[in-house]
Amino acid sequence: MRVAIVHDWLVSWRGGEKVLEAIASLYPEAEIFTLFCDFSTLPDALRTRKIHVHPVANRLKFIRKALLPLMPVWIEEFDLGGFDLVISTSSCVAKGVIVDPDAKHLCYMHSPMRYIWDQRAEYLGWTRKIPFVNFVFSFISSILRAWDVTSSARVDLFVANSTFVQKRIKKYYGRRSLVIPPPTDVSRFTLKASENISDYFLAAGAFVSYKRFDLAIRACERLGKKLIVAGQGPELARLRQLAGNHTTIINAPNDEQWTKLFAGAKAFIFPGVEDFGITAIEAMASGKPVIALKRGGALDFVIEGQTGLFFAESTAESLVKALEQSETLTWDQSKIQEFAGKFSRENFISKMQVTLDELMTQDFS
Repeated sequence: MRVAIVHDWLVSWRGGEKVLEAIASLYPEAEIFTLFCDFSTLPDALRTRKIHVHPVANRLKFIRKALLPLMPVWIEEFDLGGFDLVISTSSCVAKGVIVDPDAKHLCYMHSPMRYIWDQRAEYLGWTRKIPFVNFVFSFISSILRAWDVTSSARVDLFVANSTFVQKRIKKYYGRRSLVIPPPTDVSRFTLKASENISDYFLAAGAFVSYKRFDLAIRACERLGKKLIVAGQGPELARLRQLAGNHTTIINAPNDEQWTKLFAGAKAFIFPGVEDFGITAIEAMASGKPVIALKRGGALDFVIEGQTGLFFAESTAESLVKALEQSETLTWDQSKIQEFAGKFSRENFISKMQVTLDELMTQDFS
């Protein structure tokens, strides 16, 4: 059986790429197709694979965000003739590849394109107030939404990473989907978990606006509580401006620093609306409760009073109340870790293998 794996782009190593690597481990001979690739970011397990990049797109990867209108055209140019199974892992256009009529196509959906559907304002930021920019992006988004819906019909089976994304797939594509949470290397964090809890709250992940680390900073500064914000990304300068006397920003921590930060925290703050939340599972694997906004992917793993707490509104005031409440409770580290084990890489691979095997036996004619 010839297998192709299609991924939007390989320019960093984050949650989506870990899903790709785990799926690829099921098919050692599978070929990988992607629009852009920075080979220096790839782990050894993928570097030896046959990776096809789009020849034009890859030369322009340094202006990737500006190329969104061209991506549907480029993804359709990949020649997937002769493959029996195509697996796309998509948060942008990967699901839109064109496959043979007899081939099966499973799409692991991280999210329908946020920037053309329900989170346009978050991605545009202050530029949405500029009339011309707002008009042009709205026009382009309208065209892309039509393609996004049309191309969803090319997928035989959708797998969502959370019930939140499952609802978005149903809402925007009118398609049903299974839910299989993404893989987390829980053992790495369980082994590093510490009984010696420090006095800081932790927020971690990519420094981008929709993560809402600004809420964590404002809430902890208001309470006079120590906060560490760890990660990297374009919002670094803004977060440093917001940080007061009680906030420490750690840019691009290495793997050892990352696990130590989770091990020492007293709780993890998860303030944004996210599709899932691998960093939150990493915190739970370290035995830490998660204080999360009661929306999005957090609804799949925060059990009130057991694995964490919710705050109801996306405001510093609402988060302050949850942080205060969290310090009045006694958290069972071992039970939180046990719950996090459900999201292991091994469980992900097992569920995906069963799902793919079943797909190959189905007749869609």
